[in-house]
Amino acid sequence: MGASGRIGRDLELVRSDEFAAVCRRRPEDFTRRRKMPHDALVESVVCRKGRTLRIELRELGRGLGMESPISAPGYLKQREKLDPAALELLMRHHAAQVYADGDAPTFRGVHVLAIDGSTADVPTNDATVAAYGGSPAKHGKVQSFCGLSAVYDVIARQLVGLDVAAGGFDERSFVPGHARRAREATGGEPFVLVMDRGYPSFPLLAWLSDNGVPYLMRSQRNFMNAEFAKAAAAGGDAVCGLVFGYQRIASIRKKDPGAFEALLSHGPVDVRCVLVDIGGDAPEKLVTNLPASFTPDDLKELYHLRWGVETCFQTLKDRLQLENLTGTKPVLIEQDIYATAYLLNVAFDIANEADAAALAAGAPERHRHRMTVNRSFALGVVKDELLGMLLAGDDERDSIMAGIVEELKGCLVPVRRGRSYPRDGVGRNYANRYSNTHKRVF
Repeated sequence: MGASGRIGRDLELVRSDEFAAVCRRRPEDFTRRRKMPHDALVESVVCRKGRTLRIELRELGRGLGMESPISAPGYLKQREKLDPAALELLMRHHAAQVYADGDAPTFRGVHVLAIDGSTADVPTNDATVAAYGGSPAKHGKVQSFCGLSAVYDVIARQLVGLDVAAGGFDERSFVPGHARRAREATGGEPFVLVMDRGYPSFPLLAWLSDNGVPYLMRSQRNFMNAEFAKAAAAGGDAVCGLVFGYQRIASIRKKDPGAFEALLSHGPVDVRCVLVDIGGDAPEKLVTNLPASFTPDDLKELYHLRWGVETCFQTLKDRLQLENLTGTKPVLIEQDIYATAYLLNVAFDIANEADAAALAAGAPERHRHRMTVNRSFALGVVKDELLGMLLAGDDERDSIMAGIVEELKGCLVPVRRGRSYPRDGVGRNYANRYSNTHKRVF
């Protein structure tokens, strides 16, 4: 079907009565087709470019053929009726189609889904501080910020799930929801959740084992020392029985008495402890429940792939200006966040299609390194063309898409493996306010 067909099916969903029901924050919302019905409203949020609202509405009015564009106050009033869950559903719907169409690549037969969290600064007012919390900023005043927890397919480059939470959120608490979304999106195909060293905990390991969720996590240095000592004695790879003894889980008692009691009565959990060398002073500890068919080198590569979720957050906040928001109310903020996530899925879907077309044309064979489509360029092109694609018919949309793919095929950049750069830390010096390496893409 391709990316064009998936966008068409996204539009079918947006224009359906079932989707209209998801859009309503109150039963009486979007029951009549006014100047800005639910489908046009969703399309307007997805196509915004971060400019002044009047300029955005001027372009939207031209695209929709309005005699006069809706006023900014009237538009914002309509936006307040729109449930952000509708845009979150649209984001997940597009990702699920990629799996259903068989266009999601795998590693050793499994989809690689990385989980991680980040934060985003939002306008500070009473409503956002109440919804997300805040912390003192450099200027001495309170800065409100929300938490973002994502599950991202690092090979297919699709956001499968995204949660907006209060700023100082517990990232582990979102793992069960991400596991559920991963199963729904992949349609029962094998997948593995890959997490950084902030995630391993005894309650989470027990939950993942009880629910049969495949995982790979980098362990903290002082976590499960006895089990990793056994792994070291066995050559760096061993399956160990993890026993939740009273002394071992005593620290959980004050934090979560319910989890403490559940673990105390829980039987041993089989975990695979693997030591891998990534060039540091000591081997890194990886804990997983993947079978022995995944060698330590496979697990090392799997964990390396996790970095894709970090660059996903960078793309959202840097290239797509996620923090450049329409309004100051939580409902508008969350709408913009999920609309940005949907745009990322669409743009990367099109870029993947262009990658496949370039590979079929033999373009990578003419280069020293593996070549891939410039993702920043893809985001900019899709942002420019998205409104036209949404308003076009199926045949015209296919034509627009073919033109975009052809254009992206000619904008390839090398993938140089093994590169690493030291982190400068908080005290680094900035050349000036406008970076030469992180330009806006639209």
